[in-house]
Amino acid sequence: MAIDLKAKPFYLSDTDIAWVEETLAGMSENDKLGQLFCPSAMGDLDELIKEFDRIGLKPGATLFRKSTAEELRAKCEKVQNFSDIPMLIAADLDRGASNLIVEGTPNGHHMQIAATNDPEIAYRAGLLCARECTATGVNWDFGPVTDIDFNPYSPIVNVRSFGDDPEKVCEFTSRYAKGLADGGMLGCAKHWPGDGRDFRDQHFVASVNDLSVEDWDATYGKVYGRLIDEGIPTVMTAHIMQPAYSRYFNPDIKDDEIMVGSLNYDLHNKLLRGKLGFNGLIVTDASSMVGFTERVPREKAVPLSIANGADMFLFNRDMEEDFDFMKKGYQEGVITPERLDEAVTRILAMKAAIGLHTKKAEGTLIPPMEALDIFKDPAGKAQAKEIADKGITLVRNEEGLLPFAPSVKNIYMIVVGDAGPGYHNKDFGYHKLFKEELEKRGYNVIVYDDANPDVPFSLGKSKIADLRKKIDVILYFANVQTSGGDSAARISWPGVRNTIPTLVRDIPTMMVSIDNPYLLTDAPGFKTYVNAYTSENVVVETLVEKLVGESEFKGVSPIDPLKGRFTAIN
Repeated sequence: MAIDLKAKPFYLSDTDIAWVEETLAGMSENDKLGQLFCPSAMGDLDELIKEFDRIGLKPGATLFRKSTAEELRAKCEKVQNFSDIPMLIAADLDRGASNLIVEGTPNGHHMQIAATNDPEIAYRAGLLCARECTATGVNWDFGPVTDIDFNPYSPIVNVRSFGDDPEKVCEFTSRYAKGLADGGMLGCAKHWPGDGRDFRDQHFVASVNDLSVEDWDATYGKVYGRLIDEGIPTVMTAHIMQPAYSRYFNPDIKDDEIMVGSLNYDLHNKLLRGKLGFNGLIVTDASSMVGFTERVPREKAVPLSIANGADMFLFNRDMEEDFDFMKKGYQEGVITPERLDEAVTRILAMKAAIGLHTKKAEGTLIPPMEALDIFKDPAGKAQAKEIADKGITLVRNEEGLLPFAPSVKNIYMIVVGDAGPGYHNKDFGYHKLFKEELEKRGYNVIVYDDANPDVPFSLGKSKIADLRKKIDVILYFANVQTSGGDSAARISWPGVRNTIPTLVRDIPTMMVSIDNPYLLTDAPGFKTYVNAYTSENVVVETLVEKLVGESEFKGVSPIDPLKGRFTAIN
């Protein structure tokens, strides 16, 4: 397949193209195969580099997880010094630079940004994320998430999406991607051919985008089409099937022959590159997911991903074994020499597109230490505060409970979720910060304790008349995270009969959710309900300000919390 390196998204000069061609010509087959890999640099980096040397792997990219800015800069410098060809250094930055860097700005989930109803905030979020990350040497964001949140029971998309309206997703992904580009970072549209339809997660199953060809074109096709037209440089292909398009290209295809996106020749070459005109780099989603090998043995799937159109292979089950699988696939003709050169050309061209070859020659691949001063700039905290302030959404206020009246003093709080590894609040949970912020303002907050359900009194056993004397508001604080190891994200009531909302018509009762925005589907009886979208300290602090009337609610919900389900709330 011909690659126009002067066209979008590369825009290479003749000098740049000469570097790509000369570099490719000087590479051995082993070097080329190594460029296909983007392993995760977890654990001891020195040991990982020794492993690269031992097995003869020279990867084209790597991905880092969270550390301090100074530590991350040192890691970037170490891997760049190891590699003769400059490396793409990637990260998952769905919540902004704070996903990767301890000092980074928490932009909040995409859905929180969308709730501001201001696409220019999306642009500024992408811009700041890029500037903070590139200050450390990171140059590739696996984002923005371009998925459309059609299914409220998707445990993996949810708040990572800009919403359930394709037009809004179009606009916000476009502006976020432009911010990344203007900040000097490669963006990556994910998850091709589109997540958010299935209630299942490709980490655990080969999932399905079930739209018809016409409906896909009008939704996901529109989002990808706009990003491609505007020059998105990379696309992440996922372990998601799109049966309608597989049957469109192959009318006689059998169900068990339909491949996930990451292994699908037609979805890559006829739809993404052909119909939509994408000329950039395609990277697989994590190859450690069940969806990648649910239908094809790993030994076959590893080289097939490249043979069928992906240019780079993300992560490994066992690095040496996967490298052997790739080499064997090349030796047996699964990957042709022409296909290998095409993939490596795109990888090299993407590096040239952001000037890595020039920076390596100049010794400037890693910014100077002074670049880390960006993390001292108060503008980052101010932006995080603005996004929280404009994004938190008052979904329901049927009883006029918010903001709290002066008569509200005693709050009985029931915590739903708020367990497991957190982001900035490692000590758990966010409800503790929430309680502290209320108590600073003079509220008496009683937290339900499942180990001592009758202390200081039982919500489930006490007379309603007695409870009214002790409680002004029953408040459910929910942090049901939507992208962990669970295959579903739903309410699990602590203590069950001690905490289920049986008193919603007897005592003022409300819920605040700092992650999953769809909890109304499990508890439609709440007349007072707030979505805050992101479990971050700044979000919790700003949420309390709004509950007590120090700040107005400004957010506009990017989704229908009930997805059109009937509920006779009044």
